[in-house]
Amino acid sequence: MTHHTVPSPAPAAGDDRRPNGARLLDTALAAVEHSERAARRSLCLIPAENTLVPAARLPYLADLAARYMFDDHPDPAEATWRFPAAREAQWLETGLAVPLLQQLLGAAHVNVRPLSGLQAMQLTIAALPPGATVAVLAPEQGGHYATAGIAQRLGHPVVTLTGPDPHHLDPATVAEACRARRPALLYVDQCHTLLPYDLAALCAAVKDASPATLVHADISHLLGLVMGGAVQNPLAAGADSLSASTHKSFAGPQKGILATNSADLAQAWRSVQPQIVSNHHFGSVAALGIALAAFADRADTYARTVIETARALGKELAALGWDVAGAEFGHTRTHQLWVTTDPRLPARRAAERLYAAGIRVNWLTDLPLPGPALRLGLAEAVWRGLGPGNMAHAAQLIDQALTRARPADRIAADVAELCAGERFPFAARPDSAATARLSGLLLGTEAGR
Repeated sequence: MTHHTVPSPAPAAGDDRRPNGARLLDTALAAVEHSERAARRSLCLIPAENTLVPAARLPYLADLAARYMFDDHPDPAEATWRFPAAREAQWLETGLAVPLLQQLLGAAHVNVRPLSGLQAMQLTIAALPPGATVAVLAPEQGGHYATAGIAQRLGHPVVTLTGPDPHHLDPATVAEACRARRPALLYVDQCHTLLPYDLAALCAAVKDASPATLVHADISHLLGLVMGGAVQNPLAAGADSLSASTHKSFAGPQKGILATNSADLAQAWRSVQPQIVSNHHFGSVAALGIALAAFADRADTYARTVIETARALGKELAALGWDVAGAEFGHTRTHQLWVTTDPRLPARRAAERLYAAGIRVNWLTDLPLPGPALRLGLAEAVWRGLGPGNMAHAAQLIDQALTRARPADRIAADVAELCAGERFPFAARPDSAATARLSGLLLGTEAGR
């Protein structure tokens, strides 16, 4: 695969001070087209990313994407409508996105106002009483790099928790820390995770040691697997609340959510929400609702297939001689794989070789491993139509790219062929006539007028 850079437009003739708007627009559209064509030919194995079904992309073209939606009362007649421009589309939040999340997460209260998982984290911590202690996971335990820093910047003392290894957190040790420090919040976030914690055991131990401690699970990486029932639901396991970004193992837009069964917690979030987020990007909420609708009745099959596919790729890469973490439990029980390429090949160079061959991966320095490594994710590949049966071939292509057994452009051609099958087999299909009608309207073609 050859990756070209879209050239920058030259200044307008005779005028070095003013840009040529038409030329800039043409170049911008060419850049978007170039990116789209490359994406369709590439295998994206970045676990923090996913891709939207076409129907969920349409709200970004609509007028509602430019409007505020402050009125989230489920009865439109009870809303104040000080900003009424998106009034006709309110149902996409109050009648679609929120109810589907409530159903899929078993939550009485859902908040779709955060713009990202990180902002949902900020809102969760900001809702605590001033100066309350927060217990967080150490980065070497898979915890997010920003959690402790955000808590400290908001004036909260931090207790950092570690475990016997990167994949386990000892409930007794955590309980002892909670008994000694009485944190107001235990924030459990595994952004690097091959093996989800036993949250039921953890919650029971914490509540016994420190009954007032709230347990919050950040499932940004696991959302699609939780909603599909392949990974334990934190609320069902005893957690007080959860948050997530919506574009990793779940193929939604880049957004954040909060969920709980506690009316008090839901109200605490709402009380601090105006100081953290005002415009919550209603176009993204609409896209979230449509993505959830496409996902809802096939969530369980998708989630199981993601984990099966990740385990299959891990097994195949290990058989080819690559160091894949977690061999003792089948390399993964999530969508992630961690692959160490050193000393054969530095991780950064490995990622570049894969990119040249049309395979997109993370290379990271903060995985719970001795050195830099590749972090792979299979959620998007499965969403686009791949499965366990494709992983022997995928592993061969990865191995050939890393070892330079074949030219990168020839591997890239095979990658493009691998990705050219049926797209989005786990997504419900909208009515084609309705989709064509809306697409025509949004794009201004004759069919939509």
